[in-house]
Amino acid sequence: MTGRRHTWALPITLGGVWTAAVLVLVGAGWPRYWTYVAAEDTPMTWLQSVVLVLTAAGWAVAAYVHRLRDGRYAVPWLLLAVGFLGLGLDERFALHERIRDRILAPADIRIPFLPWVGPGDFLILGVGIIGLALAPQVWRGLARDRQARRLFVVGVGLAVLAVGMDSVDPARMGLDAERLEQTLEECIELGSGLAFLGAAVAWLSTGLRALVDAAPQEGLRAAALEPAQSAEATSLSA
Repeated sequence: MTGRRHTWALPITLGGVWTAAVLVLVGAGWPRYWTYVAAEDTPMTWLQSVVLVLTAAGWAVAAYVHRLRDGRYAVPWLLLAVGFLGLGLDERFALHERIRDRILAPADIRIPFLPWVGPGDFLILGVGIIGLALAPQVWRGLARDRQARRLFVVGVGLAVLAVGMDSVDPARMGLDAERLEQTLEECIELGSGLAFLGAAVAWLSTGLRALVDAAPQEGLRAAALEPAQSAEATSLSA
């Protein structure tokens, strides 16, 4: 029973953070529920950027723990760290939106075989495709931790849904529908980021535990005896 509670502690915590954030931000602007969620420069985008940067830091530490344990850096973890750092900066400073609005959209650059994608709205779609291409390597690397795998799958699923929603041209919707769609998209993005953060935390927990278990018992005993030996030497010298 204790093991089950421990297994569910992290997902429940992440779900609680997501629920609290959505309720607070939606409720703060009610009945204009989209006010603090849907636009690019809102508390929701700030929160998402924080989660993404923390996720990048988590995977960077995971890569270092992997090096301590196996003697080499885990390349997928390093790629995840760089990728999430880039996403966090993009979320905070609206980088792809600026490129879209200032360069791509005025030139009416679009993907001909994706008619529902607006001009310049394919940048995040491309990032999503790159992420999916890397997903099998990450999946294999998470083989030692089932919880990390489950959270990673949730993160990928929510990210695919959010990217799909982001690719739809807002010009095809009415104003009310656009506000609702963008609000839901931002909430889903937050959930995806939290799931990826949870996967990093779960893997780190397992990796650090394995690292401690693999420490030489002689070294641990020596470290434990050192204070006693020092005290004995001090008493003899006295």
